[in-house]
Amino acid sequence: LVEQELDDEAQCHLRRTITKDGRSRAYINGRTVQLAQLREVSKRTIDIHGQHAHQSLTRPETQRLLLDTVANTQPLLDELSSQYQLWQSIKKQVETQQQQSQDQTARLALLAYQVSELEPLELTDDNVKQLLHDQQQLAHASQLIHSAESSLHQLFDQEQGAAYDLVATALNDLDKLTDIEPQFANMVESLNSTLIQLDECGGELRHYLDHSHIDPSRLDEVETQLSVLHDLARKHQIEIEALPAHYQQLCDELAQLQNLDSHNEQLQQELVTKEQHCRDLCQQISKKRQKTAPKLAKEISQSIQQLAMPNGYIEFAIQDLANDHFNEFGSDHIQLLVSTNPGQAAGELGKVASGGELARISLAIQVVTAGSRHVPTLVFDEVDVGIGGGTAEVVGQHLRQLAEQYQVICITHLPQVAAQAQHQLQVNKQQSKDSTYIEVTQLDKAQRVEEIARMLGGVTLTDKTRAHAEEMLSY
Repeated sequence: LVEQELDDEAQCHLRRTITKDGRSRAYINGRTVQLAQLREVSKRTIDIHGQHAHQSLTRPETQRLLLDTVANTQPLLDELSSQYQLWQSIKKQVETQQQQSQDQTARLALLAYQVSELEPLELTDDNVKQLLHDQQQLAHASQLIHSAESSLHQLFDQEQGAAYDLVATALNDLDKLTDIEPQFANMVESLNSTLIQLDECGGELRHYLDHSHIDPSRLDEVETQLSVLHDLARKHQIEIEALPAHYQQLCDELAQLQNLDSHNEQLQQELVTKEQHCRDLCQQISKKRQKTAPKLAKEISQSIQQLAMPNGYIEFAIQDLANDHFNEFGSDHIQLLVSTNPGQAAGELGKVASGGELARISLAIQVVTAGSRHVPTLVFDEVDVGIGGGTAEVVGQHLRQLAEQYQVICITHLPQVAAQAQHQLQVNKQQSKDSTYIEVTQLDKAQRVEEIARMLGGVTLTDKTRAHAEEMLSY
C-alpha cells in the first residue's frame, strides 16, 4: 500500500460496489483501484473460512499446506519450486539428447573417418588449382616446348625473314627519311617500341625454355594425386574443385558434434548437481515438518477435545515418497490422521470423521493456526453448522479468544456463538414490489437481547427467553 500510495496509516478500508447493470468499482482507503489490486490486498488481509471449507481438509494438498504454513517452510518451498523447474528442464534436455545419441554416435564416427581420410591431403583451394595446372603443363610439355622454340626461331634465329630483323630493317629505312617526311617519326617510335617488346618476349621465351623440360615421373606423381582426389570427389558426390570447402564443412560438423558431446556431459553433471540441490532443500523442508508436526498435532488435539470430542486426537504421518521421488513440494507424503473414539486407531481423516466432526476439526485447526497465517481479519461463514448446545458455546469462546488478537467476523445462526461477540449485526432479506434487497443493522445492547432471544426461542418471545439471552450476553 505504501508503494502504491494507498496507505492510511493504522487502518485499511476495502470496498467494492456493484451497480444494477453489473458494473463494479474497487476502492482501497477511499481511492479507486483495479479489481486485481483489491484482490491482492484482500488475500493479504482477509482469510475466509466457509461452511464447506472443512471438506477440502480431506485432500492431501490441504493437509500438507496446513503443516507447511505452521512450519514456515514457504521460503524453502519457493526456492525448491524454482530449482525443481530448472531440474525438470535440464532432465528433459538430457532425455532428448539420449534419444538422439545413437544417431549422433554413428554420425560422429563417420565424420571422424571422413576427416581422417581427407586430412593428410592438405586440401586447400590453391593446392587443388596448382595440381590441375601442373597436370595440364606436364601433360602438354612437349607441345609447349616445341611451340616456344618455334616462336623463338621465327622471331630471331631464322636466316631469312626473322621477325626481329624485318622490324629492325623497316625501322632503319623510315628513320633515314624522317627529315623529309615528319610523319615517319611516329612510325619510327612505334617500331622502336615493337623491337623492345620483341626483345622482352625473346627473353621470356629463352627463360621458359631454360626451365622447361619433359618430366614423366613428375607427371605420374601429379596424376596419381589427382586420381586420389577424383576418387574422393566421386565418393562424396562433388566436383574435385569443391573438395577443400567440403573438407572444411566436415571438420566444422565434427567439431560441433564433439562440442555437443561435451555439452551433453556438462548437462549430465548439471543435472546431478541440480538434483542434489533439490534433495538438500527437500531434507531441510522435511526436518522442519518433522519438528513442527508433533507440537501442532498436540495443539489441534487439545482444541478438538473442547469441541465435544473428549477422546479425539490427530496426528501427522510423514513418510518418504515412493521410489525415492521428490517434487516441487518436497519428498514427503503427508497424511492427517484422526481418532474420534476411545481405543480407535488413528485413520484417514475422510474415512474416520463424520461431517460434524470434520467441521469441528476444521474449526479447531483454524483457531490453532490463525497466528501462523499472519492475516489480520478472519471471516467464519457458518462454520458452526451441525453443532449446538455446549459445543456451540465452546466454539463461540474459541472465536472470542481469537478476536483478542484479530478482527473476527462470524456469520452464525447459533445464539451461543452470537452471544460471545463484542458487536452484532443483524442481516435480513427485505422485499418490495420491485426488488429484493439485504438490510444490515448494527444492534445496540437492547436489540441484541431481543435478537439472541429470537435465536433461542423463535418468533414468539417470552420473558424467560429474554432473561436467558441477557444471561448469555453477560458472560
